[in-house]
Amino acid sequence: PSTEIVKPPERKLIEPGWYMDLENEDYHGSNGSSSSQVKTLLEKTGAHFDYDRKHKDHKETDAMALGTAFHSLTLEPHKFNQDVAVRPKEIKARRGKDWEAFKAASVGKAIITEGQHKQAQEMAKNVREHPIAGLLVNDIIVESSIYWWYNSNEVDDDIKYREMCKVRPDGICRNYPVILDLKSSLDGSFSGFMKSILNYGYHVSAAMYKDGVNQRQDLHEVTKHFAYTTFVFVVVENFAPYLVSVYELSAKDLQLGDMLYRLAMRRIAIARDNEWPAYPEGIRETELPAWATRGHVV
Repeated sequence: PSTEIVKPPERKLIEPGWYMDLENEDYHGSNGSSSSQVKTLLEKTGAHFDYDRKHKDHKETDAMALGTAFHSLTLEPHKFNQDVAVRPKEIKARRGKDWEAFKAASVGKAIITEGQHKQAQEMAKNVREHPIAGLLVNDIIVESSIYWWYNSNEVDDDIKYREMCKVRPDGICRNYPVILDLKSSLDGSFSGFMKSILNYGYHVSAAMYKDGVNQRQDLHEVTKHFAYTTFVFVVVENFAPYLVSVYELSAKDLQLGDMLYRLAMRRIAIARDNEWPAYPEGIRETELPAWATRGHVV
């Protein structure tokens, strides 16, 4: 397979490296496979992956806008007005002349309501005041971008390939060898967040983030850490009283995430060699799982 950097249509071409000041919009609009794209190959087809990397825009929902505000107030409060625009309460609907003028003046910013602003402030305050989370966010490198070539190097890998990858960790701690991921959630309980890890593949993303961070010797020279070995989630519920919980991804779960991450990378290479196949074209017979008959008389 070609080892040239693949630049999807109208995507910004960025070379491998560690970028401290790359804007979020430039990151999402650049070449390279992100963790959300890579995870596509664990459940969907090569055609899904190919379409997403070429056409999928980074469109912000209300939940994402709240997340942006929460992240900004927690990690970079001095940049809040640069990143976020708070919609005045007199603009009650997303239509009309006043709304269009406000939207035009807020290009490039996440737009939130005053209610969401108060939510984000409480969430950020609780993180800062938490005895562990507060220490972790106290001295971090915020949202830097890392690009690198993923190379097949497993002894049982029968094909050779490489893929341009990119990650943008919420925080890389200076005081500890910890990569930090800040999450807003509807359920920050232990059982609730374990479900979120599985449902959204957070352990797969963590493995990819860890791999990317540990590629950069220049980063390690700045932080004075030999390697980053720990991945921590700081989870804040997005409703009152905005409780905070902190979870370290276990070695076993990180190992599982790493296995799935590398499986996904292999599948990208195979899908590329087969011109991004979709679902099989033939008719397939259904086969419901065994548990589907439980509680029924057949």
